[in-house]
Amino acid sequence: MLYQTSIKAMLFDLDGTLVKLPEMWQHFDQLLIETLDEFGIPHPPQDTRKAIWHTGSNFESEIKSWGVEDYSSFIHRFDVLDFEQRKALIEDGEIQLFDDVDILENLAERFSLGLLTNTPPDIAWLEVKAFNLEGFFDDFVMLGTVEQHIAKPEPDGFLRCLRNLQANPKEAVMVGDSSSDIIGGNRVGMITVLVDRPGQQTPTNLKPPPNLTITNLVELLQFTSL
Repeated sequence: MLYQTSIKAMLFDLDGTLVKLPEMWQHFDQLLIETLDEFGIPHPPQDTRKAIWHTGSNFESEIKSWGVEDYSSFIHRFDVLDFEQRKALIEDGEIQLFDDVDILENLAERFSLGLLTNTPPDIAWLEVKAFNLEGFFDDFVMLGTVEQHIAKPEPDGFLRCLRNLQANPKEAVMVGDSSSDIIGGNRVGMITVLVDRPGQQTPTNLKPPPNLTITNLVELLQFTSL
Protein backbone atom coordinates (compact mmCIF):
# COMPACT_ATOMS: atom_id res chain seq x y z
CA MET A 1 0.00 0.00 0.00
CA LEU A 2 1.27 3.45 -0.91
CA TYR A 3 0.17 6.45 1.12
CA GLN A 4 -1.05 8.86 -1.55
CA THR A 5 -0.39 11.99 0.43
CA SER A 6 2.19 14.73 0.38
CA ILE A 7 4.75 13.80 3.04
CA LYS A 8 7.50 16.34 3.62
CA ALA A 9 9.02 15.22 6.91
CA MET A 10 9.65 12.17 9.05
CA LEU A 11 10.46 12.29 12.76
CA PHE A 12 12.28 9.38 14.38
CA ASP A 13 12.64 8.26 17.96
CA LEU A 14 16.15 7.12 18.93
CA ASP A 15 16.35 4.34 21.54
CA GLY A 16 14.44 1.23 20.56
CA THR A 17 13.73 2.61 17.08
CA LEU A 18 17.18 3.29 15.61
CA VAL A 19 19.48 2.17 18.41
CA LYS A 20 19.25 -1.32 19.87
CA LEU A 21 19.69 -1.09 23.63
CA PRO A 22 19.80 -4.63 25.04
CA GLU A 23 16.82 -5.28 27.32
CA MET A 24 16.03 -1.58 27.13
CA TRP A 25 13.33 -1.31 29.78
CA GLN A 26 15.28 -3.55 32.15
CA HIS A 27 18.25 -1.21 31.60
CA PHE A 28 16.21 1.84 32.64
CA ASP A 29 14.58 0.01 35.52
CA GLN A 30 17.86 -1.25 36.96
CA LEU A 31 19.33 2.25 36.79
CA LEU A 32 16.25 3.62 38.51
CA ILE A 33 16.51 1.03 41.29
CA GLU A 34 20.21 1.77 41.72
CA THR A 35 19.51 5.50 42.00
CA LEU A 36 16.64 4.94 44.45
CA ASP A 37 18.95 2.79 46.58
CA GLU A 38 21.66 5.47 46.62
CA PHE A 39 19.08 7.99 47.87
CA GLY A 40 17.63 5.53 50.39
CA ILE A 41 14.16 5.55 48.84
CA PRO A 42 11.93 2.43 48.76
CA HIS A 43 11.18 1.01 45.33
CA PRO A 44 7.72 1.72 43.93
CA PRO A 45 6.04 -1.26 42.21
CA GLN A 46 7.53 -2.30 38.88
CA ASP A 47 4.50 -1.15 36.88
CA THR A 48 4.78 2.29 38.48
CA ARG A 49 8.49 2.47 37.67
CA LYS A 50 7.91 1.56 34.04
CA ALA A 51 5.01 3.98 33.63
CA ILE A 52 7.16 6.91 34.80
CA TRP A 53 8.80 7.16 31.36
CA HIS A 54 5.50 8.04 29.70
CA THR A 55 4.26 10.70 32.13
CA GLY A 56 5.46 13.73 30.16
CA SER A 57 4.83 16.94 32.08
CA ASN A 58 4.01 14.94 35.25
CA PHE A 59 7.42 13.25 35.37
CA GLU A 60 8.96 15.43 38.10
CA SER A 61 5.88 15.38 40.34
CA GLU A 62 5.62 11.60 39.99
CA ILE A 63 9.28 11.14 40.95
CA LYS A 64 8.81 13.41 43.96
CA SER A 65 5.74 11.41 45.01
CA TRP A 66 8.06 8.44 45.57
CA GLY A 67 9.80 10.38 48.33
CA VAL A 68 12.49 12.11 46.27
CA GLU A 69 13.11 15.47 47.95
CA ASP A 70 15.99 16.71 45.77
CA TYR A 71 14.73 16.00 42.27
CA SER A 72 17.65 17.71 40.50
CA SER A 73 20.28 15.66 42.34
CA PHE A 74 18.29 12.47 41.85
CA ILE A 75 17.83 12.82 38.10
CA HIS A 76 21.42 14.04 37.64
CA ARG A 77 22.71 10.91 39.36
CA PHE A 78 20.46 8.71 37.21
CA ASP A 79 21.78 10.39 34.06
CA VAL A 80 25.41 10.00 35.15
CA LEU A 81 24.90 6.28 35.72
CA ASP A 82 23.06 5.97 32.40
CA PHE A 83 25.82 7.77 30.47
CA GLU A 84 28.58 5.66 32.04
CA GLN A 85 26.78 2.39 31.33
CA ARG A 86 25.82 3.28 27.77
CA LYS A 87 29.35 4.40 26.94
CA ALA A 88 30.68 1.08 28.18
CA LEU A 89 28.00 -0.88 26.31
CA ILE A 90 28.78 0.98 23.06
CA GLU A 91 32.49 0.29 23.46
CA ASP A 92 31.72 -3.39 24.12
CA GLY A 93 29.49 -3.59 21.04
CA GLU A 94 26.39 -4.39 23.06
CA ILE A 95 24.58 -1.23 21.98
CA GLN A 96 24.24 -1.25 18.20
CA LEU A 97 22.19 0.18 15.37
CA PHE A 98 19.34 -1.93 14.08
CA ASP A 99 20.20 -3.50 10.73
CA ASP A 100 17.56 -1.52 8.83
CA VAL A 101 18.80 1.95 9.87
CA ASP A 102 20.76 2.26 6.62
CA ILE A 103 17.43 3.05 4.94
CA LEU A 104 17.81 6.55 6.43
CA GLU A 105 20.18 7.39 3.57
CA ASN A 106 17.38 6.77 1.08
CA LEU A 107 14.74 8.52 3.19
CA ALA A 108 16.96 11.58 3.71
CA GLU A 109 17.01 12.11 -0.05
CA ARG A 110 13.21 12.23 -0.18
CA PHE A 111 12.13 13.84 3.10
CA SER A 112 13.32 16.21 5.79
CA LEU A 113 14.26 14.07 8.77
CA GLY A 114 14.13 14.99 12.44
CA LEU A 115 15.32 13.12 15.52
CA LEU A 116 12.94 13.51 18.47
CA THR A 117 13.97 11.73 21.66
CA ASN A 118 13.34 11.81 25.40
CA THR A 119 16.95 10.73 25.92
CA PRO A 120 19.02 13.46 27.63
CA PRO A 121 21.15 15.46 25.17
CA ASP A 122 24.57 14.25 26.35
CA ILE A 123 23.50 10.61 26.11
CA ALA A 124 21.64 11.08 22.84
CA TRP A 125 24.65 12.81 21.26
CA LEU A 126 26.88 10.01 22.55
CA GLU A 127 24.82 7.53 20.50
CA VAL A 128 24.31 9.79 17.49
CA LYS A 129 28.06 10.41 17.14
CA ALA A 130 29.07 6.83 17.95
CA PHE A 131 26.91 5.56 15.08
CA ASN A 132 27.48 8.44 12.65
CA LEU A 133 23.82 9.45 12.50
CA GLU A 134 24.36 13.24 12.31
CA GLY A 135 24.35 13.42 8.53
CA PHE A 136 20.90 11.91 8.11
CA PHE A 137 18.97 14.46 10.15
CA ASP A 138 18.04 18.07 9.52
CA ASP A 139 16.99 18.72 13.13
CA PHE A 140 17.59 17.24 16.58
CA VAL A 141 15.23 17.66 19.54
CA MET A 142 16.50 15.97 22.72
CA LEU A 143 14.20 16.55 25.66
CA GLY A 144 15.35 14.36 28.53
CA THR A 145 16.26 15.93 31.90
CA VAL A 146 16.68 19.58 30.82
CA GLU A 147 13.25 19.71 29.18
CA GLN A 148 11.67 16.66 30.77
CA HIS A 149 8.50 18.66 31.46
CA ILE A 150 7.77 18.74 27.71
CA ALA A 151 9.04 15.24 26.92
CA LYS A 152 6.97 12.96 24.70
CA PRO A 153 4.01 12.44 24.68
CA GLU A 154 3.63 16.19 25.30
CA PRO A 155 3.15 17.99 21.97
CA ASP A 156 5.89 20.61 22.40
CA GLY A 157 8.82 18.62 21.02
CA PHE A 158 6.85 17.36 18.03
CA LEU A 159 5.75 20.88 17.11
CA ARG A 160 9.23 22.34 17.62
CA CYS A 161 10.82 19.78 15.36
CA LEU A 162 8.16 20.27 12.69
CA ARG A 163 8.62 24.05 12.78
CA ASN A 164 12.35 23.60 12.33
CA LEU A 165 11.70 21.32 9.36
CA GLN A 166 9.10 23.74 7.97
CA ALA A 167 6.43 21.05 7.84
CA ASN A 168 2.94 20.92 9.29
CA PRO A 169 1.67 17.83 11.14
CA LYS A 170 -0.49 16.65 8.23
CA GLU A 171 2.64 16.49 6.08
CA ALA A 172 4.69 14.52 8.58
CA VAL A 173 5.20 11.02 9.95
CA MET A 174 6.25 10.07 13.49
CA VAL A 175 8.18 6.80 13.67
CA GLY A 176 8.76 5.22 17.07
CA ASP A 177 8.55 2.11 19.20
CA SER A 178 6.77 3.40 22.32
CA SER A 179 3.36 4.62 23.38
CA SER A 180 4.81 8.11 23.91
CA ASP A 181 5.74 8.32 20.24
CA ILE A 182 2.31 7.26 19.03
CA ILE A 183 0.24 9.18 21.58
CA GLY A 184 2.22 12.37 21.03
CA GLY A 185 2.18 12.07 17.25
CA ASN A 186 -1.55 11.47 17.25
CA ARG A 187 -2.12 14.46 19.53
CA VAL A 188 -0.56 16.86 17.05
CA GLY A 189 -2.21 15.28 14.00
CA MET A 190 0.73 13.44 12.46
CA ILE A 191 0.67 10.10 10.68
CA THR A 192 2.02 7.65 13.27
CA VAL A 193 4.08 4.54 12.60
CA LEU A 194 4.78 2.02 15.35
CA VAL A 195 8.00 0.02 14.93
CA ASP A 196 7.44 -3.43 16.43
CA ARG A 197 10.97 -4.61 17.19
CA PRO A 198 11.61 -8.27 18.06
CA GLY A 199 12.30 -8.77 21.74
CA GLN A 200 10.82 -5.43 22.77
CA GLN A 201 7.49 -5.02 24.49
CA THR A 202 4.97 -3.69 22.00
CA PRO A 203 2.57 -1.05 23.38
CA THR A 204 -1.05 -2.19 23.19
CA ASN A 205 -4.50 -0.65 23.50
CA LEU A 206 -3.36 2.65 22.00
CA LYS A 207 -6.34 4.92 21.37
CA PRO A 208 -6.28 6.01 18.66
CA PRO A 209 -3.98 3.30 17.33
CA PRO A 210 -1.01 4.04 15.05
CA ASN A 211 -1.81 4.53 11.40
CA LEU A 212 0.67 1.81 10.56
CA THR A 213 2.66 -0.89 12.37
CA ILE A 214 5.90 -2.09 10.77
CA THR A 215 8.67 -4.51 11.67
CA ASN A 216 11.34 -3.03 9.41
CA LEU A 217 12.16 0.59 8.56
CA VAL A 218 12.36 -0.35 4.89
CA GLU A 219 8.56 -0.41 4.98
CA LEU A 220 8.66 3.39 5.28
CA LEU A 221 9.40 3.49 1.54
CA GLN A 222 5.68 2.97 0.96
CA PHE A 223 5.17 6.65 1.77
CA THR A 224 5.16 8.81 -1.33
CA SER A 225 5.86 12.50 -1.69
CA LEU A 226 3.50 13.88 -4.32
